[in-house]
Amino acid sequence: MSDLSYANLRCHYQTGRSYVISGEGRNRVYGYRTGVQCNLGDIEQKEWCQMVRDLIQREDEQKLYQQLLQHLKDHNYAKESIKELEFKALQLHASRIFDNEAWVDFLKFNRKYRPEIASSARLVWIVPECCKSPGEVTQTMLDSHKHIDNRACCPHCGRWVRFKFYTTTEMEERTNECE
Repeated sequence: MSDLSYANLRCHYQTGRSYVISGEGRNRVYGYRTGVQCNLGDIEQKEWCQMVRDLIQREDEQKLYQQLLQHLKDHNYAKESIKELEFKALQLHASRIFDNEAWVDFLKFNRKYRPEIASSARLVWIVPECCKSPGEVTQTMLDSHKHIDNRACCPHCGRWVRFKFYTTTEMEERTNECE
Protein backbone atom coordinates (compact mmCIF):
# COMPACT_ATOMS: atom_id res chain seq x y z
CA MET A 1 0.00 0.00 0.00
CA SER A 2 2.87 2.41 0.70
CA ASP A 3 3.98 2.03 -2.96
CA LEU A 4 0.59 3.11 -4.33
CA SER A 5 0.44 6.32 -6.28
CA TYR A 6 -2.20 8.09 -8.32
CA ALA A 7 -0.15 7.42 -11.45
CA ASN A 8 -0.29 3.67 -10.79
CA LEU A 9 -4.05 3.73 -10.14
CA ARG A 10 -5.06 6.00 -13.03
CA CYS A 11 -7.86 4.27 -14.92
CA HIS A 12 -6.95 3.56 -18.55
CA TYR A 13 -10.28 1.85 -19.25
CA GLN A 14 -12.88 -0.34 -17.60
CA THR A 15 -12.88 -4.09 -18.09
CA GLY A 16 -15.43 -6.84 -17.83
CA ARG A 17 -15.44 -10.58 -18.15
CA SER A 18 -17.81 -13.42 -17.56
CA TYR A 19 -16.90 -16.54 -15.63
CA VAL A 20 -18.48 -19.88 -14.84
CA ILE A 21 -19.87 -20.18 -11.33
CA SER A 22 -21.06 -23.77 -11.55
CA GLY A 23 -22.63 -26.43 -13.75
CA GLU A 24 -21.87 -27.97 -17.10
CA GLY A 25 -23.27 -27.69 -20.60
CA ARG A 26 -26.66 -25.95 -20.71
CA ASN A 27 -26.80 -25.89 -16.92
CA ARG A 28 -23.85 -23.57 -16.50
CA VAL A 29 -24.35 -20.57 -14.26
CA TYR A 30 -22.34 -17.50 -15.19
CA GLY A 31 -21.20 -14.50 -13.24
CA TYR A 32 -19.78 -11.21 -14.47
CA ARG A 33 -16.86 -9.25 -13.06
CA THR A 34 -16.14 -5.57 -13.74
CA GLY A 35 -12.71 -4.13 -13.32
CA VAL A 36 -10.37 -1.24 -13.96
CA GLN A 37 -7.25 -1.48 -16.10
CA CYS A 38 -4.49 0.62 -14.56
CA ASN A 39 -0.70 0.45 -14.45
CA LEU A 40 -0.96 -2.22 -11.75
CA GLY A 41 -3.06 -4.44 -14.02
CA ASP A 42 -6.73 -5.39 -14.24
CA ILE A 43 -8.15 -4.87 -10.74
CA GLU A 44 -11.69 -5.69 -9.70
CA GLN A 45 -13.71 -2.47 -9.56
CA LYS A 46 -14.63 -2.65 -5.85
CA GLU A 47 -11.02 -3.35 -4.88
CA TRP A 48 -9.75 -0.53 -7.12
CA CYS A 49 -12.25 1.93 -5.59
CA GLN A 50 -11.08 0.98 -2.12
CA MET A 51 -7.43 1.39 -3.11
CA VAL A 52 -8.11 4.90 -4.46
CA ARG A 53 -10.11 5.82 -1.34
CA ASP A 54 -7.25 4.58 0.86
CA LEU A 55 -4.79 6.65 -1.15
CA ILE A 56 -7.00 9.73 -0.88
CA GLN A 57 -7.11 9.25 2.88
CA ARG A 58 -3.36 8.63 3.10
CA GLU A 59 -2.66 11.83 1.11
CA ASP A 60 -5.25 13.74 3.21
CA GLU A 61 -7.28 14.72 0.13
CA GLN A 62 -10.77 13.81 1.40
CA LYS A 63 -11.91 17.43 1.12
CA LEU A 64 -10.65 17.69 -2.47
CA TYR A 65 -12.44 14.42 -3.36
CA GLN A 66 -15.68 15.69 -1.81
CA GLN A 67 -15.36 18.94 -3.78
CA LEU A 68 -14.83 17.01 -7.02
CA LEU A 69 -17.83 14.81 -6.23
CA GLN A 70 -19.95 17.89 -5.52
CA HIS A 71 -18.81 19.45 -8.80
CA LEU A 72 -19.92 16.31 -10.66
CA LYS A 73 -23.27 16.35 -8.85
CA ASP A 74 -23.80 20.01 -9.74
CA HIS A 75 -23.04 19.30 -13.42
CA ASN A 76 -24.74 15.89 -13.74
CA TYR A 77 -26.29 16.42 -17.16
CA ALA A 78 -26.42 12.68 -17.92
CA LYS A 79 -28.44 12.09 -14.74
CA GLU A 80 -26.02 9.47 -13.45
CA SER A 81 -26.73 7.76 -10.14
CA ILE A 82 -24.79 8.67 -7.00
CA LYS A 83 -22.87 5.38 -7.25
CA GLU A 84 -21.86 6.18 -10.86
CA LEU A 85 -20.83 9.71 -9.87
CA GLU A 86 -18.70 8.40 -7.00
CA PHE A 87 -16.92 5.99 -9.35
CA LYS A 88 -16.39 8.79 -11.87
CA ALA A 89 -15.05 11.08 -9.12
CA LEU A 90 -12.57 8.36 -8.07
CA GLN A 91 -11.43 7.97 -11.70
CA LEU A 92 -11.00 11.72 -12.14
CA HIS A 93 -9.27 12.09 -8.77
CA ALA A 94 -6.80 9.31 -9.61
CA SER A 95 -6.04 11.02 -12.93
CA ARG A 96 -5.57 14.36 -11.10
CA ILE A 97 -8.02 16.08 -13.47
CA PHE A 98 -8.27 19.18 -11.27
CA ASP A 99 -4.57 19.93 -11.95
CA ASN A 100 -4.95 19.58 -15.74
CA GLU A 101 -5.32 23.02 -17.34
CA ALA A 102 -6.69 21.36 -20.49
CA TRP A 103 -9.74 20.13 -18.54
CA VAL A 104 -12.84 22.00 -19.74
CA ASP A 105 -13.97 22.66 -16.15
CA PHE A 106 -10.50 23.59 -14.85
CA LEU A 107 -11.37 27.26 -14.23
CA LYS A 108 -14.91 26.60 -13.03
CA PHE A 109 -13.76 24.00 -10.48
CA ASN A 110 -10.58 25.70 -9.31
CA ARG A 111 -12.05 29.20 -9.01
CA LYS A 112 -14.68 27.78 -6.69
CA TYR A 113 -12.57 25.37 -4.63
CA ARG A 114 -8.88 26.24 -5.19
CA PRO A 115 -8.55 29.90 -6.23
CA GLU A 116 -4.77 29.89 -5.77
CA ILE A 117 -4.45 27.24 -8.51
CA ALA A 118 -6.82 29.08 -10.86
CA SER A 119 -4.93 32.34 -10.44
CA SER A 120 -1.64 30.71 -11.48
CA ALA A 121 -3.03 29.44 -14.82
CA ARG A 122 -2.20 31.08 -18.15
CA LEU A 123 -5.51 32.62 -19.18
CA VAL A 124 -6.64 34.02 -22.51
CA TRP A 125 -9.80 35.74 -23.63
CA ILE A 126 -12.06 34.38 -26.32
CA VAL A 127 -15.36 35.54 -27.77
CA PRO A 128 -17.32 32.43 -28.78
CA GLU A 129 -19.72 32.54 -31.74
CA CYS A 130 -22.64 31.26 -29.65
CA CYS A 131 -22.80 33.72 -26.73
CA LYS A 132 -20.75 36.54 -28.31
CA SER A 133 -19.61 37.53 -24.84
CA PRO A 134 -15.92 37.55 -23.82
CA GLY A 135 -14.82 34.83 -21.45
CA GLU A 136 -11.61 33.38 -20.10
CA VAL A 137 -10.19 29.95 -20.85
CA THR A 138 -6.76 28.47 -20.24
CA GLN A 139 -4.15 28.67 -22.97
CA THR A 140 -3.44 24.97 -22.39
CA MET A 141 -7.06 24.10 -23.19
CA LEU A 142 -6.85 25.95 -26.50
CA ASP A 143 -3.50 24.35 -27.33
CA SER A 144 -4.70 20.82 -26.53
CA HIS A 145 -7.94 21.16 -28.51
CA LYS A 146 -6.52 22.62 -31.74
CA HIS A 147 -7.22 19.34 -33.48
CA ILE A 148 -10.98 19.92 -33.03
CA ASP A 149 -11.36 22.24 -36.01
CA ASN A 150 -10.26 25.35 -34.07
CA ARG A 151 -13.17 25.15 -31.67
CA ALA A 152 -13.24 25.63 -27.94
CA CYS A 153 -15.65 25.09 -25.12
CA CYS A 154 -17.67 28.25 -24.55
CA PRO A 155 -16.92 29.55 -21.03
CA HIS A 156 -20.58 30.58 -20.69
CA CYS A 157 -22.78 27.81 -22.12
CA GLY A 158 -20.31 24.94 -22.61
CA ARG A 159 -20.92 24.37 -26.35
CA TRP A 160 -17.99 23.53 -28.63
CA VAL A 161 -17.89 26.46 -31.04
CA ARG A 162 -15.59 28.59 -33.14
CA PHE A 163 -14.22 31.65 -31.39
CA LYS A 164 -12.26 34.84 -31.81
CA PHE A 165 -9.07 34.98 -29.80
CA TYR A 166 -8.07 38.11 -27.87
CA THR A 167 -4.85 38.80 -26.04
CA THR A 168 -5.17 40.30 -22.58
CA THR A 169 -3.99 43.66 -23.99
CA GLU A 170 -6.62 43.59 -26.74
CA MET A 171 -9.28 42.69 -24.19
CA GLU A 172 -8.24 45.58 -21.93
CA GLU A 173 -8.37 47.97 -24.92
CA ARG A 174 -11.80 46.66 -25.85
CA THR A 175 -13.01 47.12 -22.27
CA ASN A 176 -11.65 50.69 -22.18
CA GLU A 177 -13.48 51.49 -25.44
CA CYS A 178 -16.79 50.33 -23.95
CA GLU A 179 -16.41 52.53 -20.86
